[in-house]
Amino acid sequence: MRDTYSSIVAVLKVALPLGALALMSTVFLISRNIDPERAVATATVDIESLVQEPRISVARFAGVTDGNAALTVMADTARADPDEGFRLDLTVLSGALETPAGQRTDFTARHGSLDQRANRVVMEGEVSFHSDPGYVLQVDRLTAALDRSGILGEGNVRGTGPAGAVQSERVLLTPSDRQDGSYVLAFTGAVRLIYDPMN
Repeated sequence: MRDTYSSIVAVLKVALPLGALALMSTVFLISRNIDPERAVATATVDIESLVQEPRISVARFAGVTDGNAALTVMADTARADPDEGFRLDLTVLSGALETPAGQRTDFTARHGSLDQRANRVVMEGEVSFHSDPGYVLQVDRLTAALDRSGILGEGNVRGTGPAGAVQSERVLLTPSDRQDGSYVLAFTGAVRLIYDPMN
């Protein structure tokens, strides 16, 4: 019985490695050749567009303002403006401003631009603006300074806050005068507040 077991083990020691080699050689023999022209033709990426308009995919910009707030902006694509080399055109933006006191403001937009000369990001197209403590707003245009602490929303500001529904022409997020790292959200220009006592 022991001799039979030893014989089987000895045979398997030779047969298994040979079988593995046979399988590997089969894979290489029947693998298809790759046609580079066909690969380009069926690619989902628009090659001609990338050559004519170079762009960066999944761009991320981050920095700290003069008020020690951390600003982060991300975009699906960033493309240099052909007419103004210092400006980047951005699509599908999202970002956040976090203050030293822990307040957080998140924003999203369909498109915008980063102006390196003016040190600001401008967002347009269905701009959403969420800010502590509990403000959920929609604005037509949002401007965030890269070197200074402040976010400005303009044009048909509407949304809700802790007190109820609010509308105005502009909303401004700036550092408070208390020097504790907190920020103040101020509504200006034809402000309308519909107070909700349930809040």
